[in-house]
Amino acid sequence: MICLYEDEKVSNFGPLVDLRAVFELRCGMRTLIEKIRRLYPKERMVLWVRKEIAEVVAERYPNLKVNVPVEGQTLFISARAILLERLALRGEECLFVSGGRIAGARLKSPIEYSEFPMINSAFKGLLEKEVKAKVVQFPWELIEYNPEELKREIGESKKGQILTRGAKVWKGAFISTESGPVFIDQKSEVRPGSFVEGPCYIGPHTIVDGALVRPGCSFGPHCRIGGEVQKSIFQGYSNKHHEGFIGHSFVGEWVNLGALTTSSDLKNNYKTVKVTIGGKKFDTGMLHLGCFIGDHAKMGIGTLLPTGAVIGTFANWFEGGFAPKELAPFSWGREEKWRQGEMVECARRMMRRRGVEMSQDYERLLLRLYQNVVGEAKPGR
Repeated sequence: MICLYEDEKVSNFGPLVDLRAVFELRCGMRTLIEKIRRLYPKERMVLWVRKEIAEVVAERYPNLKVNVPVEGQTLFISARAILLERLALRGEECLFVSGGRIAGARLKSPIEYSEFPMINSAFKGLLEKEVKAKVVQFPWELIEYNPEELKREIGESKKGQILTRGAKVWKGAFISTESGPVFIDQKSEVRPGSFVEGPCYIGPHTIVDGALVRPGCSFGPHCRIGGEVQKSIFQGYSNKHHEGFIGHSFVGEWVNLGALTTSSDLKNNYKTVKVTIGGKKFDTGMLHLGCFIGDHAKMGIGTLLPTGAVIGTFANWFEGGFAPKELAPFSWGREEKWRQGEMVECARRMMRRRGVEMSQDYERLLLRLYQNVVGEAKPGR
């Protein structure tokens, strides 16, 4: 049995995990859970996640059990781990580490589910074994690892540098593989005037429309991409259909970036970028770093995003000048908040535009998050 588990480091990933588990974040062609399931396609797997997202996670993975006890010998794998080798399911109990970070463990005894029990209790005192893995601790590491993950995953196919699977590349579009391979997934389109540099992944039903796509980009399903994008990850279902620049950034789902929305990814003094997540400030050590945008965020036309900006879930920015470096969830401009009913209806309308009906579990999760952040529902405008 395999148990893919979240731990206390989930708080480091800010708005990107408000509505999903850490293992659902994208890096390279696939999400972290998709990578694990490809390594262990026939093994029984359970998922341990925060209680508040358990219903939505169970809905997304109907064939997997969520937050149930594990029985017998179990291979625990961190939700933050990108395994570069297959860990043995059976053997002596041990703690798997990579570069001082915990990638998982192997235990023989049954364990009951509880939130974040791992490092502090169940894994204590185990013999450490170094393994080949990347264990992500902060969201900017996903951006940093993305080009190499793209090269590794696309390269596994061994079918050439430009791979298309039921996709359409229009005449007048240019694909360059000088800096890495390109995978264009099923029912996606690269339209005339587009220039795409590898390594790059273009997910199912995504449209690249006259865009300049620099190396190191991953676009999940049902995105609309225009303007210029460099070394960025779009989780999926998000729109950047117009001119403007997004670089070294992570964009969640159901995000709409208005025309000319532009992120800064380099400070004028060439110092490393600092990011604030959950009230804690981190020096990322990175010279180039753009923004992190939570699900359902909306940026009005001409929005300017500062270096290292963190935009909360369902934040709506439409005021002039630079947006704040930190924009709280459910913000309506600088001072106001979304009205609860309008927020839900807006999400429902946008999701229907991509053929997705909001489930009751997803709506409940949105409302819980809203109430935790805003408090009681605000009356309509």
